[in-house]
Amino acid sequence: MSGTLLALPDSARIMAAIRATWPPSRLDRLGPFDLPAERAGTRRATSARLVPGAVADAEAVAGVEAVRPGTIFGTRDGAEDALADLLAARGYTASGLSDLMAGPVEAIPDEVTPASGFPHWPPLAICDALWDAHGNPAERRAPAHRAPAPRTAILLRLDGRAAGALFVGIHGDIAVCHLVLTLPEMRRRGVGRLGIRHAARWARENGARFVALPVEANNAAAVALYTRAGLVRRGGSRYWSPR
Repeated sequence: MSGTLLALPDSARIMAAIRATWPPSRLDRLGPFDLPAERAGTRRATSARLVPGAVADAEAVAGVEAVRPGTIFGTRDGAEDALADLLAARGYTASGLSDLMAGPVEAIPDEVTPASGFPHWPPLAICDALWDAHGNPAERRAPAHRAPAPRTAILLRLDGRAAGALFVGIHGDIAVCHLVLTLPEMRRRGVGRLGIRHAARWARENGARFVALPVEANNAAAVALYTRAGLVRRGGSRYWSPR
């Protein structure tokens, strides 16, 4: 195992950065769990999460079920497997398995031009329109506007046309990519690689050492793209929904 890989943030740090850059409006503590105030939006923003270092039992899960029926729980593979087993035993279904990937910004080429994309905040209307049209309306994007600075939207362009967009926020030394979108007609033309390079350049300019993101584990094309871009899988996470 190389020194670079050893230096990469582990899944706990990546998850902490993901949550810090995609925050709910409020977290309420209930036993060993933090419950986001929001009930609608992305699972990343609305799922119950185990307080770091805490241990949950059936009674604690039942307490959440009583206060907030239908709550989705998030777990991190390898660190919260006991909770995952408990949820499975209570009839919860696992979905949304994600790879937590990260890479050093110094290893990601930033050979990009201003014409191919640019960081800006708040998001341009065209970015909002793209996200609106592809499954991420304003309600789901609300955490981006609550995220602390530094943060940015990046509009990606190819052949003089909008090709995609993403949001990037920084927590500590980790820049996390959210709302990553490549327009369907622009896929397989290097737009995803372009987005990572723009994100890495912005991250470097704003003091981050790493770029990270969660990616659906069954999205083989996206996983391969990020691997080629220099990101490495550092763990996994999943969501648990009541049946």
